[in-house]
Amino acid sequence: MKVLVIYEGEKQNTLHHIIKIVSNTLKELQVEVEEILLDAYNIPYYYGDIHKDVQQIVNKIKEADAVVFGLKVILMAPSGVFKVFFEHLANPAFKAILKDKYGFCIGLTNTTGERETVEYALRTWEFLGGIEGGRMALFASNPKEIEEIKEPIEKRIEDFYRVVRQARQKLPTSDRSLEAKSEPIQVIKEVQGIKEEPLKAPEKKIASWTPPVVTASVAHESAVKTTPTTPLIEPVEVKPVRFEAFSEQQEKDIQELTEFFKQQLSGKQPETSINPYGVYGKPSMQPVVQSSKTCKQMTQNLPHYFQPHLASNFKGTFQFHVTGKESFEAYITIENGECNYYEGVSEQADIVLIMNDDVWMDILKGKLSAQKGFMTGQLKVRGNFMILSKLDQLFKKM
Repeated sequence: MKVLVIYEGEKQNTLHHIIKIVSNTLKELQVEVEEILLDAYNIPYYYGDIHKDVQQIVNKIKEADAVVFGLKVILMAPSGVFKVFFEHLANPAFKAILKDKYGFCIGLTNTTGERETVEYALRTWEFLGGIEGGRMALFASNPKEIEEIKEPIEKRIEDFYRVVRQARQKLPTSDRSLEAKSEPIQVIKEVQGIKEEPLKAPEKKIASWTPPVVTASVAHESAVKTTPTTPLIEPVEVKPVRFEAFSEQQEKDIQELTEFFKQQLSGKQPETSINPYGVYGKPSMQPVVQSSKTCKQMTQNLPHYFQPHLASNFKGTFQFHVTGKESFEAYITIENGECNYYEGVSEQADIVLIMNDDVWMDILKGKLSAQKGFMTGQLKVRGNFMILSKLDQLFKKM
């Protein structure tokens, strides 16, 4: 999976600090990231031709699975550099390349207009044929303020990663609908001095409707005429219901229940059964005690649920950072068909799992798979994401 990050401005400003967080988060998810500083390219005003610098960027977009835009807000809209760049992308030659390409937009300002800028950019991207994969409108003045919201930024990018990874389908919008149903634009072309006009669709005229005249004889014949295929409806006899018998049985049941509850309240056992299937006994007032293991104890027992015949030649180290009521750090190693548990932090961990103790308990019990936990945002992953599925495959459910 490859993501192209296109942004503007100097490399030491606040926006570049955000781009750095975005790139590092994607790289931790084993995503190939390429950054493009739009200011480094010579992009002139658009006059309908294909510029070589724009062609270079479009070629990189073609190789990527998704694009992230980093925009500075100027007068509640993107800067002139991005506006001109979007105009170049409107060239018909790029339509097939941009179609169904996911786009994520970041808008940053220290005044106002970040939401309007993000909306403008994503509407333009969808008009060009792309798909919105997410957005992030930010109000910040310096990198220090960005560091304070680093975790929410990472979660937004992880959500974007899931959208692209799952290839989520775009929901229908009015823009696509109008584009598909709109009539051809009547453009007059001049070719060698001869003017041509596109053919117009023939106008459809609606003929006036005249109600049919039905004579009395025809109406009578159609009313009495029956075809052989017409099924005959047989009359259904409705039998009366005797409600007295029902009321008598209901009253008898109520009396039996009343006697039963009187005996229960008085502490006496019923002398006879209230139904032919058995006698009700007085329920025990002692609480039911269920033995349950803690989250850490269940993690320590992981080697006992390991299935070595499925491990084959697999080798890896899983690091667990568990938070919540019972927080702890531990890791397991799998090598040569053996699984071992250790407490603490491993410096050679292939994958790091960060989650709440309740989520980790559900994964251990089989109520939630590790992959689904990550896709729904309940589980945070760092490192080699591709071996996350091994956690569901190599261990039995507790």
